[in-house]
Amino acid sequence: MFRSIRWRIATAFIVLIIVCIGGLSAYLMHFVRGNYLNNLELQLTNQAQLIGDVSEPYFAGGWTEDVDALAKKLGEQIDSRITIIDKGGVVLGDSDKKPVVMENHSNRPEVTQALFSGLGTSIRYSTTLGCDMMYVAIPVTVDDEVVGISRVSLPLTEINKSLGHISRIIIGGAVIATIIAILLAIQISRTTTEPVKKLTQISKRMAEGEFDLKIRVTSRDEVGDLAGAFNKMMVRLKEMIGLLTTERDRMSAILSNMADGILVIDGESKVIMINQAGEKIFQLSPDKALGHTFIEVVHDHEIDDILQRCLNTREQQTGLVEVEPGKQFLGVIATPLSGQSGSVVLLQDLTEIRRLEAVRRDFISNISHELRTPVASLKVLAETLQGGVVDDPVVTKDFLNRINTETDRLAQMVNELGELYRIESGEVSLEMASIDVGEVVAQTVGRLKAQADRAGLSLVVDIPSGLPEAQADKERVEQVLVNLLHNAIKFTPSGGRVNISAKAEGNSVQVSVADTGVGIPADDLPHIFERFYKADKARAGGGTGLGLAIVKHVVEAHGSKVWAKSIEGKGATFTFTLPAALKP
Repeated sequence: MFRSIRWRIATAFIVLIIVCIGGLSAYLMHFVRGNYLNNLELQLTNQAQLIGDVSEPYFAGGWTEDVDALAKKLGEQIDSRITIIDKGGVVLGDSDKKPVVMENHSNRPEVTQALFSGLGTSIRYSTTLGCDMMYVAIPVTVDDEVVGISRVSLPLTEINKSLGHISRIIIGGAVIATIIAILLAIQISRTTTEPVKKLTQISKRMAEGEFDLKIRVTSRDEVGDLAGAFNKMMVRLKEMIGLLTTERDRMSAILSNMADGILVIDGESKVIMINQAGEKIFQLSPDKALGHTFIEVVHDHEIDDILQRCLNTREQQTGLVEVEPGKQFLGVIATPLSGQSGSVVLLQDLTEIRRLEAVRRDFISNISHELRTPVASLKVLAETLQGGVVDDPVVTKDFLNRINTETDRLAQMVNELGELYRIESGEVSLEMASIDVGEVVAQTVGRLKAQADRAGLSLVVDIPSGLPEAQADKERVEQVLVNLLHNAIKFTPSGGRVNISAKAEGNSVQVSVADTGVGIPADDLPHIFERFYKADKARAGGGTGLGLAIVKHVVEAHGSKVWAKSIEGKGATFTFTLPAALKP
Protein backbone atom coordinates (compact mmCIF):
# COMPACT_ATOMS: atom_id res chain seq x y z
CA MET A 1 0.00 0.00 0.00
CA PHE A 2 2.78 2.42 0.89
CA ARG A 3 4.30 2.02 -2.60
CA SER A 4 1.45 4.23 -3.81
CA ILE A 5 2.10 7.96 -3.66
CA ARG A 6 -1.59 8.44 -2.82
CA TRP A 7 -1.33 6.49 0.44
CA ARG A 8 2.04 7.99 1.30
CA ILE A 9 0.52 11.47 1.03
CA ALA A 10 -2.63 10.43 2.94
CA THR A 11 -0.63 8.71 5.70
CA ALA A 12 1.64 11.70 6.14
CA PHE A 13 -1.36 14.02 6.44
CA ILE A 14 -3.17 11.68 8.87
CA VAL A 15 -0.14 11.38 11.15
CA LEU A 16 0.37 15.13 11.02
CA ILE A 17 -3.30 15.79 11.80
CA ILE A 18 -3.35 13.34 14.74
CA VAL A 19 -0.18 14.80 16.21
CA CYS A 20 -1.36 18.40 15.78
CA ILE A 21 -4.90 17.83 17.13
CA GLY A 22 -3.62 15.64 19.99
CA GLY A 23 -1.01 18.19 20.93
CA LEU A 24 -3.49 21.03 20.70
CA SER A 25 -6.02 19.14 22.87
CA ALA A 26 -3.40 18.39 25.54
CA TYR A 27 -2.33 22.01 25.51
CA LEU A 28 -5.91 23.25 25.86
CA MET A 29 -6.63 20.92 28.80
CA HIS A 30 -3.42 21.93 30.50
CA PHE A 31 -4.15 25.59 29.85
CA VAL A 32 -7.71 25.40 31.24
CA ARG A 33 -6.60 23.49 34.36
CA GLY A 34 -3.74 25.93 34.94
CA ASN A 35 -6.06 28.89 34.48
CA TYR A 36 -8.59 27.43 36.99
CA LEU A 37 -5.89 26.72 39.55
CA ASN A 38 -4.29 30.14 39.14
CA ASN A 39 -7.61 31.87 39.69
CA LEU A 40 -8.31 29.67 42.74
CA GLU A 41 -4.83 30.36 44.13
CA LEU A 42 -5.34 34.11 43.73
CA GLN A 43 -8.72 33.87 45.48
CA LEU A 44 -7.31 31.89 48.39
CA THR A 45 -4.33 34.26 48.65
CA ASN A 46 -6.66 37.23 49.06
CA GLN A 47 -8.71 35.36 51.65
CA ALA A 48 -5.58 34.31 53.58
CA GLN A 49 -4.38 37.91 53.56
CA LEU A 50 -7.72 39.10 54.87
CA ILE A 51 -7.77 36.46 57.63
CA GLY A 52 -4.20 37.35 58.56
CA ASP A 53 -5.17 40.99 58.90
CA VAL A 54 -8.20 40.07 61.05
CA SER A 55 -6.20 37.73 63.33
CA GLU A 56 -3.31 40.16 63.80
CA PRO A 57 -4.93 41.94 66.85
CA TYR A 58 -5.46 38.57 68.50
CA PHE A 59 -1.75 37.80 68.27
CA ALA A 60 -0.83 41.31 69.37
CA GLY A 61 -3.15 41.20 72.39
CA GLY A 62 -2.29 37.66 73.35
CA TRP A 63 -5.88 36.44 72.85
CA THR A 64 -4.85 33.16 71.24
CA GLU A 65 -7.62 31.22 72.97
CA ASP A 66 -10.18 33.19 70.91
CA VAL A 67 -8.51 32.41 67.61
CA ASP A 68 -10.39 29.12 67.13
CA ALA A 69 -13.76 30.85 67.41
CA LEU A 70 -12.56 33.47 64.90
CA ALA A 71 -11.51 30.72 62.44
CA LYS A 72 -14.85 28.95 62.65
CA LYS A 73 -16.78 32.19 62.19
CA LEU A 74 -14.74 33.27 59.15
CA GLY A 75 -14.90 29.74 57.68
CA GLU A 76 -18.66 29.91 57.62
CA GLN A 77 -18.60 33.31 55.94
CA ILE A 78 -16.19 32.49 53.06
CA ASP A 79 -17.11 28.80 52.71
CA SER A 80 -13.48 27.71 52.94
CA ARG A 81 -11.45 25.87 55.52
CA ILE A 82 -9.42 28.32 57.62
CA THR A 83 -6.48 27.34 59.81
CA ILE A 84 -4.56 29.79 62.01
CA ILE A 85 -1.17 28.54 63.23
CA ASP A 86 1.45 30.07 65.52
CA LYS A 87 5.00 30.40 64.28
CA GLY A 88 5.94 27.13 65.97
CA GLY A 89 3.45 25.15 63.94
CA VAL A 90 0.83 24.73 66.69
CA VAL A 91 -2.73 25.02 65.36
CA LEU A 92 -4.51 27.79 67.26
CA GLY A 93 -7.77 27.66 65.35
CA ASP A 94 -9.43 25.69 62.54
CA SER A 95 -12.83 26.09 60.94
CA ASP A 96 -13.42 22.34 60.52
CA LYS A 97 -11.69 20.60 63.45
CA LYS A 98 -10.72 21.19 67.05
CA PRO A 99 -7.17 22.46 67.31
CA VAL A 100 -6.31 20.21 70.25
CA VAL A 101 -6.66 17.08 68.16
CA MET A 102 -4.62 18.45 65.25
CA GLU A 103 -0.95 17.67 64.94
CA ASN A 104 1.82 20.23 64.61
CA HIS A 105 1.81 21.89 61.10
CA SER A 106 5.38 23.18 61.05
CA ASN A 107 6.31 20.52 58.49
CA ARG A 108 3.53 21.37 56.09
CA PRO A 109 5.04 22.55 52.76
CA GLU A 110 2.85 25.64 52.47
CA VAL A 111 3.72 26.65 56.05
CA THR A 112 7.43 26.15 55.52
CA GLN A 113 7.29 28.08 52.23
CA ALA A 114 5.28 30.96 53.79
CA LEU A 115 7.79 31.36 56.62
CA PHE A 116 10.64 31.34 54.09
CA SER A 117 9.32 33.49 51.24
CA GLY A 118 6.17 35.20 52.54
CA LEU A 119 3.72 33.05 50.53
CA GLY A 120 3.21 29.30 50.47
CA THR A 121 1.02 27.19 48.19
CA SER A 122 0.45 23.47 47.98
CA ILE A 123 -1.93 20.98 46.35
CA ARG A 124 -2.13 17.58 48.05
CA TYR A 125 -4.48 14.92 49.21
CA SER A 126 -6.15 15.57 52.51
CA THR A 127 -6.60 12.47 54.64
CA THR A 128 -8.96 14.38 56.88
CA LEU A 129 -11.41 15.29 54.10
CA GLY A 130 -10.53 12.48 51.70
CA CYS A 131 -9.95 14.68 48.60
CA ASP A 132 -7.39 16.89 46.88
CA MET A 133 -7.02 20.26 48.51
CA MET A 134 -5.31 23.55 47.56
CA TYR A 135 -3.59 25.26 50.51
CA VAL A 136 -2.43 28.91 50.56
CA ALA A 137 -0.56 30.25 53.59
CA ILE A 138 0.79 33.69 54.44
CA PRO A 139 2.65 34.86 57.54
CA VAL A 140 0.94 37.04 60.21
CA THR A 141 3.25 39.76 61.48
CA VAL A 142 3.17 42.09 64.46
CA ASP A 143 5.67 44.91 64.48
CA ASP A 144 7.46 43.32 61.50
CA GLU A 145 7.85 40.05 63.39
CA VAL A 146 6.18 36.82 62.23
CA VAL A 147 3.95 35.57 64.98
CA GLY A 148 1.82 33.05 63.12
CA ILE A 149 0.50 31.65 59.85
CA SER A 150 -2.90 32.27 58.21
CA ARG A 151 -3.86 29.35 55.93
CA VAL A 152 -6.89 28.95 53.66
CA SER A 153 -7.71 25.73 51.79
CA LEU A 154 -10.41 24.60 49.42
CA PRO A 155 -11.22 21.15 48.01
CA LEU A 156 -10.65 20.66 44.25
CA THR A 157 -13.59 18.32 43.76
CA GLU A 158 -15.75 20.80 41.85
CA ILE A 159 -12.85 22.05 39.83
CA ASN A 160 -11.88 18.51 38.87
CA LYS A 161 -15.47 17.86 37.79
CA SER A 162 -15.49 21.01 35.63
CA LEU A 163 -12.12 20.17 34.17
CA GLY A 164 -13.27 16.63 33.42
CA HIS A 165 -16.29 17.94 31.55
CA ILE A 166 -14.19 20.38 29.55
CA SER A 167 -11.65 17.64 28.79
CA ARG A 168 -14.36 15.38 27.47
CA ILE A 169 -15.65 18.16 25.21
CA ILE A 170 -12.10 18.86 23.91
CA ILE A 171 -11.36 15.17 23.34
CA GLY A 172 -14.68 14.63 21.57
CA GLY A 173 -14.16 17.62 19.34
CA ALA A 174 -10.60 16.45 18.59
CA VAL A 175 -11.82 12.97 17.63
CA ILE A 176 -14.51 14.37 15.33
CA ALA A 177 -12.05 16.85 13.74
CA THR A 178 -9.51 14.05 13.28
CA ILE A 179 -12.03 11.79 11.53
CA ILE A 180 -13.15 14.60 9.22
CA ALA A 181 -9.53 15.58 8.47
CA ILE A 182 -8.58 11.97 7.71
CA LEU A 183 -11.46 11.61 5.25
CA LEU A 184 -10.50 14.91 3.61
CA ALA A 185 -6.84 13.86 3.42
CA ILE A 186 -7.77 10.61 1.68
CA GLN A 187 -10.04 12.44 -0.78
CA ILE A 188 -7.46 15.18 -1.48
CA SER A 189 -4.68 12.64 -2.00
CA ARG A 190 -6.88 10.71 -4.44
CA THR A 191 -7.80 13.88 -6.34
CA THR A 192 -4.16 14.99 -6.39
CA THR A 193 -2.66 11.70 -7.55
CA GLU A 194 -5.23 10.82 -10.20
CA PRO A 195 -3.74 13.23 -12.80
CA VAL A 196 -0.29 11.93 -11.88
CA LYS A 197 -1.44 8.44 -12.83
CA LYS A 198 -2.53 9.77 -16.20
CA LEU A 199 0.83 11.51 -16.62
CA THR A 200 2.59 8.24 -15.83
CA GLN A 201 0.57 6.35 -18.43
CA ILE A 202 1.29 8.95 -21.11
CA SER A 203 4.99 9.02 -20.15
CA LYS A 204 5.18 5.28 -20.74
CA ARG A 205 3.65 5.76 -24.18
CA MET A 206 6.16 8.54 -24.90
CA ALA A 207 8.98 6.20 -23.91
CA GLU A 208 7.73 3.90 -26.67
CA GLY A 209 8.05 6.71 -29.24
CA GLU A 210 4.60 8.34 -29.29
CA PHE A 211 5.03 12.13 -29.28
CA ASP A 212 1.65 13.25 -30.63
CA LEU A 213 -0.07 12.87 -27.26
CA LYS A 214 -1.71 15.59 -25.21
CA ILE A 215 -3.00 15.68 -21.65
CA ARG A 216 -6.35 17.36 -21.07
CA VAL A 217 -5.91 20.08 -18.43
CA THR A 218 -8.91 20.00 -16.03
CA SER A 219 -7.64 22.14 -13.13
CA ARG A 220 -5.74 25.34 -12.50
CA ASP A 221 -3.67 24.12 -9.57
CA GLU A 222 -0.10 22.81 -9.55
CA VAL A 223 -1.17 19.52 -11.11
CA GLY A 224 -2.88 21.46 -13.89
CA ASP A 225 0.31 23.47 -14.34
CA LEU A 226 2.24 20.19 -14.45
CA ALA A 227 -0.06 18.84 -17.15
CA GLY A 228 0.35 22.05 -19.15
CA ALA A 229 4.11 21.93 -18.72
CA PHE A 230 4.06 18.29 -19.78
CA ASN A 231 2.20 19.19 -22.98
CA LYS A 232 4.74 21.94 -23.70
CA MET A 233 7.54 19.51 -22.96
CA MET A 234 6.20 17.04 -25.53
CA VAL A 235 6.05 19.78 -28.16
CA ARG A 236 9.54 20.98 -27.26
CA LEU A 237 10.88 17.43 -27.18
CA LYS A 238 9.49 16.82 -30.64
CA GLU A 239 11.19 20.01 -31.84
CA MET A 240 14.46 19.03 -30.14
CA ILE A 241 14.46 15.62 -31.79
CA GLY A 242 13.94 17.36 -35.12
CA LEU A 243 16.80 19.76 -34.36
CA LEU A 244 19.08 16.93 -33.28
CA THR A 245 18.30 15.09 -36.49
CA THR A 246 19.07 18.24 -38.47
CA GLU A 247 22.30 18.82 -36.52
CA ARG A 248 23.30 15.23 -37.05
CA ASP A 249 22.76 15.57 -40.79
CA ARG A 250 24.60 18.90 -40.78
CA MET A 251 27.53 17.47 -38.84
CA SER A 252 27.63 14.55 -41.23
CA ALA A 253 27.73 17.01 -44.14
CA ILE A 254 30.51 19.02 -42.48
CA LEU A 255 32.60 15.94 -41.81
CA SER A 256 31.99 14.75 -45.35
CA ASN A 257 33.16 18.04 -46.86
CA MET A 258 36.13 18.70 -44.56
CA ALA A 259 39.51 18.83 -46.25
CA ASP A 260 41.10 17.21 -43.20
CA GLY A 261 40.69 13.53 -42.47
CA ILE A 262 38.74 12.61 -39.30
CA LEU A 263 38.79 9.14 -37.74
CA VAL A 264 37.07 8.16 -34.48
CA ILE A 265 38.78 5.26 -32.71
CA ASP A 266 37.33 3.23 -29.82
CA GLY A 267 39.22 1.91 -26.80
CA GLU A 268 40.25 -1.22 -28.72
CA SER A 269 41.92 0.85 -31.49
CA LYS A 270 39.12 0.05 -33.96
CA VAL A 271 37.81 2.64 -36.42
CA ILE A 272 34.16 3.48 -35.72
CA MET A 273 33.89 6.53 -38.00
CA ILE A 274 35.84 7.97 -40.93
CA ASN A 275 34.97 10.93 -43.17
CA GLN A 276 35.44 11.21 -46.93
CA ALA A 277 38.72 13.10 -46.61
CA GLY A 278 40.14 10.29 -44.47
CA GLU A 279 38.99 7.73 -47.03
CA LYS A 280 40.65 9.78 -49.77
CA ILE A 281 43.95 10.12 -47.90
CA PHE A 282 44.25 6.37 -47.41
CA GLN A 283 42.34 5.44 -50.58
CA LEU A 284 39.79 3.36 -48.72
CA SER A 285 36.08 2.65 -48.83
CA PRO A 286 34.01 2.74 -45.60
CA ASP A 287 33.57 -1.05 -45.51
CA LYS A 288 37.36 -1.47 -45.52
CA ALA A 289 37.83 0.96 -42.63
CA LEU A 290 34.92 0.65 -40.18
CA GLY A 291 35.42 -2.13 -37.66
CA HIS A 292 39.06 -2.60 -38.60
CA THR A 293 41.99 -1.73 -36.36
CA PHE A 294 43.66 1.62 -36.91
CA ILE A 295 46.96 0.11 -38.07
CA GLU A 296 45.07 -1.97 -40.67
CA VAL A 297 43.55 1.22 -42.05
CA VAL A 298 46.55 3.59 -42.10
CA HIS A 299 49.34 1.04 -42.73
CA ASP A 300 51.80 3.39 -41.04
CA HIS A 301 53.46 2.62 -37.71
CA GLU A 302 54.40 6.27 -37.00
CA ILE A 303 50.75 7.36 -37.17
CA ASP A 304 49.69 4.36 -35.09
CA ASP A 305 52.34 5.19 -32.45
CA ILE A 306 50.81 8.66 -32.04
CA LEU A 307 47.36 7.10 -31.48
CA GLN A 308 48.68 4.53 -28.99
CA ARG A 309 50.42 7.24 -26.95
CA CYS A 310 47.13 9.14 -26.83
CA LEU A 311 45.16 6.07 -25.71
CA ASN A 312 47.74 5.19 -23.04
CA THR A 313 48.32 8.68 -21.58
CA ARG A 314 44.79 10.10 -22.15
CA GLU A 315 46.49 13.28 -23.37
CA GLN A 316 46.56 14.94 -26.78
CA GLN A 317 49.44 13.78 -28.98
CA THR A 318 50.69 15.42 -32.18
CA GLY A 319 53.21 14.53 -34.82
CA LEU A 320 54.36 15.09 -38.42
CA VAL A 321 54.62 12.00 -40.61
CA GLU A 322 56.15 11.73 -44.07
CA VAL A 323 53.87 9.16 -45.72
CA GLU A 324 55.49 9.24 -49.16
CA PRO A 325 59.12 10.42 -48.99
CA GLY A 326 59.34 13.90 -50.48
CA LYS A 327 55.74 13.84 -51.76
CA GLN A 328 53.16 13.70 -48.94
CA PHE A 329 53.37 15.02 -45.38
CA LEU A 330 50.59 14.50 -42.83
CA GLY A 331 50.08 16.39 -39.60
CA VAL A 332 48.53 14.01 -37.04
CA ILE A 333 46.60 15.15 -33.94
CA ALA A 334 45.16 12.47 -31.64
CA THR A 335 42.77 13.77 -28.97
CA PRO A 336 41.22 11.51 -26.27
CA LEU A 337 37.43 11.35 -26.15
CA SER A 338 36.07 13.10 -23.06
CA GLY A 339 34.45 10.80 -20.53
CA GLN A 340 35.03 7.59 -22.49
CA SER A 341 37.77 5.47 -23.95
CA GLY A 342 38.86 6.10 -27.49
CA SER A 343 40.27 8.99 -29.49
CA VAL A 344 39.64 11.33 -32.40
CA VAL A 345 42.44 11.42 -34.97
CA LEU A 346 42.76 14.50 -37.20
CA LEU A 347 44.88 14.13 -40.34
CA GLN A 348 46.02 17.30 -42.12
CA ASP A 349 47.68 17.19 -45.54
CA LEU A 350 50.65 19.54 -45.06
CA THR A 351 52.30 18.81 -48.38
CA GLU A 352 51.53 22.25 -49.81
CA ILE A 353 52.55 23.97 -46.58
CA ARG A 354 55.85 22.14 -46.61
CA ARG A 355 56.35 23.20 -50.22
CA LEU A 356 55.66 26.82 -49.30
CA GLU A 357 58.04 26.47 -46.38
CA ALA A 358 60.69 25.27 -48.80
CA VAL A 359 59.95 28.30 -50.99
CA ARG A 360 60.36 30.55 -47.94
CA ARG A 361 63.69 28.94 -47.09
CA ASP A 362 64.81 29.37 -50.69
CA PHE A 363 63.81 33.01 -50.52
CA ILE A 364 65.79 33.56 -47.34
CA SER A 365 68.76 31.81 -48.92
CA ASN A 366 68.44 33.88 -52.11
CA ILE A 367 67.99 37.20 -50.37
CA SER A 368 70.91 36.41 -48.07
CA HIS A 369 73.01 35.65 -51.11
CA GLU A 370 71.87 38.79 -52.89
CA LEU A 371 72.59 40.94 -49.86
CA ARG A 372 75.92 39.30 -49.25
CA THR A 373 77.30 40.30 -52.68
CA PRO A 374 76.67 44.09 -52.51
CA VAL A 375 77.59 44.23 -48.83
CA ALA A 376 80.87 42.42 -49.53
CA SER A 377 81.57 44.73 -52.48
CA LEU A 378 80.88 47.79 -50.36
CA LYS A 379 83.21 46.50 -47.65
CA VAL A 380 86.03 45.84 -50.14
CA LEU A 381 85.61 49.26 -51.75
CA ALA A 382 85.58 50.99 -48.36
CA GLU A 383 88.69 49.12 -47.19
CA THR A 384 90.47 49.96 -50.47
CA LEU A 385 89.65 53.63 -50.07
CA GLN A 386 90.95 53.48 -46.50
CA GLY A 387 94.17 51.96 -47.88
CA GLY A 388 95.30 55.19 -49.55
CA VAL A 389 93.86 55.34 -53.07
CA VAL A 390 91.94 58.46 -52.11
CA ASP A 391 94.77 60.54 -53.59
CA ASP A 392 94.06 59.16 -57.07
CA PRO A 393 90.99 61.08 -58.35
CA VAL A 394 90.26 58.61 -61.19
CA VAL A 395 90.30 55.56 -58.93
CA THR A 396 88.36 57.37 -56.24
CA LYS A 397 85.65 58.35 -58.71
CA ASP A 398 85.42 54.79 -60.03
CA PHE A 399 85.15 53.39 -56.50
CA LEU A 400 82.47 55.91 -55.57
CA ASN A 401 80.49 55.00 -58.71
CA ARG A 402 80.69 51.34 -57.72
CA ILE A 403 79.57 52.16 -54.17
CA ASN A 404 76.64 54.11 -55.61
CA THR A 405 75.73 51.16 -57.87
CA GLU A 406 75.79 48.66 -55.00
CA THR A 407 73.77 51.05 -52.83
CA ASP A 408 71.15 51.36 -55.57
CA ARG A 409 70.99 47.58 -55.73
CA LEU A 410 70.39 47.33 -51.98
CA ALA A 411 67.80 50.10 -52.14
CA GLN A 412 65.96 48.24 -54.90
CA MET A 413 65.76 45.11 -52.77
CA VAL A 414 64.47 47.03 -49.77
CA ASN A 415 61.95 48.93 -51.91
CA GLU A 416 60.63 45.72 -53.50
CA LEU A 417 60.23 44.05 -50.13
CA GLY A 418 58.44 47.07 -48.70
CA GLU A 419 56.27 47.44 -51.78
CA LEU A 420 55.18 43.78 -51.69
CA TYR A 421 54.32 44.04 -47.98
CA ARG A 422 52.21 47.16 -48.52
CA ILE A 423 50.36 45.63 -51.46
CA GLU A 424 49.64 42.32 -49.66
CA SER A 425 48.48 44.07 -46.49
CA GLY A 426 46.13 46.36 -48.40
CA GLU A 427 47.91 49.54 -47.38
CA VAL A 428 48.28 50.63 -51.03
CA SER A 429 45.13 52.29 -52.39
CA LEU A 430 44.59 52.56 -56.13
CA GLU A 431 44.00 55.95 -57.76
CA MET A 432 41.58 54.77 -60.44
CA ALA A 433 41.19 56.94 -63.56
CA SER A 434 40.86 56.62 -67.31
CA ILE A 435 44.36 56.15 -68.75
CA ASP A 436 45.79 55.86 -72.24
CA VAL A 437 47.54 52.47 -72.28
CA GLY A 438 49.61 53.42 -75.34
CA GLU A 439 50.94 56.51 -73.55
CA VAL A 440 51.88 54.50 -70.45
CA VAL A 441 53.68 51.90 -72.63
CA ALA A 442 55.57 54.66 -74.48
CA GLN A 443 56.70 56.25 -71.16
CA THR A 444 57.87 52.92 -69.79
CA VAL A 445 59.79 52.03 -72.96
CA GLY A 446 61.42 55.46 -72.86
CA ARG A 447 62.66 54.80 -69.30
CA LEU A 448 64.20 51.41 -70.16
CA LYS A 449 65.43 52.09 -73.73
CA ALA A 450 68.93 52.99 -72.57
CA GLN A 451 69.14 49.71 -70.62
CA ALA A 452 67.95 47.75 -73.68
CA ASP A 453 70.49 49.51 -75.90
CA ARG A 454 73.31 48.59 -73.52
CA ALA A 455 72.13 44.96 -73.65
CA GLY A 456 72.01 45.02 -77.45
CA LEU A 457 68.27 44.48 -77.63
CA SER A 458 65.56 46.06 -79.72
CA LEU A 459 62.26 47.20 -78.18
CA VAL A 460 59.25 46.90 -80.47
CA VAL A 461 55.94 48.61 -79.56
CA ASP A 462 52.74 47.46 -81.26
CA ILE A 463 49.81 49.57 -80.00
CA PRO A 464 46.88 49.82 -82.45
CA SER A 465 45.15 53.15 -82.96
CA GLY A 466 41.74 53.49 -81.41
CA LEU A 467 42.67 51.31 -78.43
CA PRO A 468 40.11 52.02 -75.68
CA GLU A 469 41.27 53.63 -72.46
CA ALA A 470 41.65 51.53 -69.32
CA GLN A 471 40.19 52.26 -65.85
CA ALA A 472 43.32 51.85 -63.74
CA ASP A 473 45.98 53.43 -61.54
CA LYS A 474 48.48 54.87 -64.03
CA GLU A 475 51.46 54.71 -61.65
CA ARG A 476 50.77 51.06 -60.74
CA VAL A 477 50.30 50.02 -64.38
CA GLU A 478 53.65 51.64 -65.18
CA GLN A 479 55.17 49.68 -62.27
CA VAL A 480 53.84 46.42 -63.76
CA LEU A 481 55.28 47.25 -67.20
CA VAL A 482 58.65 48.24 -65.71
CA ASN A 483 58.94 44.89 -63.90
CA LEU A 484 57.94 42.87 -66.97
CA LEU A 485 60.23 44.82 -69.35
CA HIS A 486 63.09 44.70 -66.88
CA ASN A 487 62.77 40.89 -66.63
CA ALA A 488 62.54 40.57 -70.43
CA ILE A 489 65.68 42.68 -70.95
CA LYS A 490 67.55 40.83 -68.17
CA PHE A 491 66.86 37.35 -69.54
CA THR A 492 67.18 38.03 -73.28
CA PRO A 493 70.66 37.59 -74.84
CA SER A 494 72.25 40.36 -76.92
CA GLY A 495 70.73 40.65 -80.39
CA GLY A 496 67.30 39.60 -79.16
CA ARG A 497 64.02 41.43 -79.27
CA VAL A 498 61.37 42.50 -76.76
CA ASN A 499 57.87 43.15 -78.11
CA ILE A 500 55.22 45.18 -76.24
CA SER A 501 51.68 44.95 -77.63
CA ALA A 502 48.12 45.74 -76.57
CA LYS A 503 44.65 45.01 -77.84
CA ALA A 504 40.98 45.28 -76.85
CA GLU A 505 39.51 42.05 -75.52
CA GLY A 506 35.83 42.26 -74.58
CA ASN A 507 35.43 44.69 -71.65
CA SER A 508 39.16 44.79 -70.98
CA VAL A 509 42.45 45.93 -72.45
CA GLN A 510 45.05 43.16 -72.83
CA VAL A 511 48.75 44.03 -72.68
CA SER A 512 51.55 41.57 -73.56
CA VAL A 513 55.34 41.66 -73.13
CA ALA A 514 57.12 38.99 -75.23
CA ASP A 515 60.86 38.32 -75.43
CA THR A 516 63.17 35.99 -77.34
CA GLY A 517 65.18 35.08 -74.25
CA VAL A 518 66.02 31.89 -72.41
CA GLY A 519 62.40 31.06 -71.54
CA ILE A 520 61.02 29.45 -68.39
CA PRO A 521 61.17 25.71 -67.52
CA ALA A 522 57.76 24.00 -67.64
CA ASP A 523 58.03 22.89 -63.97
CA ASP A 524 58.61 26.48 -62.82
CA LEU A 525 55.97 28.15 -64.97
CA PRO A 526 52.98 27.53 -62.57
CA HIS A 527 54.93 29.07 -59.65
CA ILE A 528 56.67 32.12 -61.08
CA PHE A 529 54.08 34.57 -59.66
CA GLU A 530 54.41 33.22 -56.13
CA ARG A 531 56.10 35.51 -53.66
CA PHE A 532 59.71 34.63 -52.87
CA TYR A 533 59.78 32.16 -55.77
CA LYS A 534 62.73 32.07 -58.17
CA ALA A 535 62.99 29.90 -61.20
CA ASP A 536 66.16 27.99 -62.04
CA LYS A 537 69.57 29.61 -62.07
CA ALA A 538 69.36 30.32 -65.79
CA ARG A 539 66.75 33.02 -65.06
CA ALA A 540 67.99 34.01 -61.57
CA GLY A 541 70.04 36.92 -62.82
CA GLY A 542 70.60 38.32 -59.32
CA GLY A 543 66.94 39.21 -58.71
CA THR A 544 65.00 38.79 -55.48
CA GLY A 545 62.04 36.88 -56.91
CA LEU A 546 59.63 39.62 -55.80
CA GLY A 547 59.03 41.50 -59.05
CA LEU A 548 56.49 39.08 -60.55
CA ALA A 549 54.73 38.70 -57.16
CA ILE A 550 54.29 42.49 -57.13
CA VAL A 551 52.96 42.34 -60.71
CA LYS A 552 50.39 39.70 -59.77
CA HIS A 553 49.10 41.57 -56.71
CA VAL A 554 48.84 44.91 -58.55
CA VAL A 555 46.94 43.38 -61.47
CA GLU A 556 44.59 41.45 -59.19
CA ALA A 557 43.95 44.62 -57.17
CA HIS A 558 42.45 46.01 -60.42
CA GLY A 559 40.11 43.00 -60.58
CA SER A 560 42.09 41.56 -63.48
CA LYS A 561 44.52 38.69 -64.06
CA VAL A 562 48.04 38.01 -65.35
CA TRP A 563 49.56 34.88 -66.87
CA ALA A 564 52.66 33.67 -68.71
CA LYS A 565 53.46 31.33 -71.57
CA SER A 566 56.92 30.08 -72.42
CA ILE A 567 58.95 27.51 -74.31
CA GLU A 568 62.30 26.97 -72.69
CA GLY A 569 65.06 28.38 -74.89
CA LYS A 570 62.63 30.28 -77.12
CA GLY A 571 61.48 33.12 -74.92
CA ALA A 572 58.46 33.97 -72.76
CA THR A 573 55.29 36.02 -73.08
CA PHE A 574 53.65 37.75 -70.09
CA THR A 575 50.09 39.01 -70.52
CA PHE A 576 47.84 40.99 -68.19
CA THR A 577 44.46 42.62 -68.53
CA LEU A 578 42.99 45.91 -67.30
CA PRO A 579 39.31 46.87 -67.10
CA ALA A 580 38.25 49.11 -69.99
CA ALA A 581 37.02 52.59 -69.05
CA LEU A 582 33.29 53.11 -69.37
CA LYS A 583 32.29 55.25 -72.32
CA PRO A 584 30.51 58.50 -71.37
